[in-house]
Amino acid sequence: MSFRELKIKTNVVKRISKEQISYGKELESQQKRIDKLIADGADEADVRKQKEVLEETVQMIPDVKRRLAAAVQELSTMVVRKLFKRCSGSL
Repeated sequence: MSFRELKIKTNVVKRISKEQISYGKELESQQKRIDKLIADGADEADVRKQKEVLEETVQMIPDVKRRLAAAVQELSTMVVRKLFKRCSGSL
């Protein structure tokens, strides 16, 4: 494992975690938008379309969580292997 590989894996984890945060914020924002449309008595078609957008966001969250868990696992495995290699090499 090179420093470059470690940096790449670390950046993958950072990117996916930012994506997860972004989807969480989008979920909140979309729900507020729907609530406002309903409170303002907006057309049912507009509300329905916004609910579809909300559902798409909700469907993305499990995938992002799965990808983040996999990326963290890959990074952890890489670090552990490097540490084990380094420790066993010094014995």
